[in-house]
Amino acid sequence: MLFYMLLAVPMALIWVGITDRIMLDGALVGYGLSLGVLVLLRPQRRKVNWRRLPDQLVALAIYIVELFWDIVLSGVDVARRVLSPDMRLKPGIIAVPTQDPLESPIIAALSADVITLTPGELVVELEDNRVLYVHCLDVDATTATIDAEQARRIQLFGRIIGRSS
Repeated sequence: MLFYMLLAVPMALIWVGITDRIMLDGALVGYGLSLGVLVLLRPQRRKVNWRRLPDQLVALAIYIVELFWDIVLSGVDVARRVLSPDMRLKPGIIAVPTQDPLESPIIAALSADVITLTPGELVVELEDNRVLYVHCLDVDATTATIDAEQARRIQLFGRIIGRSS
């Protein structure tokens, strides 16, 4: 139980940051909710591989920067398309393999989330943790780049979770 009580502290701080209620009652509500979630989910302790941790943190930093950059570029592209008189849209749905050899549901969910976060693309279906069906505004542009982007995401996710070095 002490593990859950300690783990609830950073979760409560995140709660305070999200709700923008920097008061004792807001922190207590966040702590209570965090503790309740932890008790219900019962996460297991995992031993930290200290040798691999620096690479995981570097991969996480690279992932965050790349995600931010992709969101900005996609947002600009969507705004440019919407504001142009002819809109140059060629919408459609394409199948994208997750490219994860272990077919991890976590990796598939993270991939779907990242694709959906970027403006102009939306994952509408995930089939057996193997194939993502993505609706996009321009099928040709997305088809040309999506496989390389997905391979890069899988590589970074693997480094982040410590699957590969």
